[in-house]
Amino acid sequence: MGSESVKVVVRCRPLNDREKALGSKMVLSMDLRRCQCFIEKPGAVDEPPKQFTFDGNYFIDQTTE
Repeated sequence: MGSESVKVVVRCRPLNDREKALGSKMVLSMDLRRCQCFIEKPGAVDEPPKQFTFDGNYFIDQTTE
């Protein structure tokens, strides 16, 4: 078997108009330098956010081009 590997990159998109109209809130934040994503559970102020690390990440204001 070769030395192949899979790289995983995540992209966060902005809320769309429908999600905004429904009152949805952004629950994701990113540490772009460390390629980490944090997902907060709405209403769970005492619960720490879930943390994920990827090979790369793009936040709302970044382009993939």
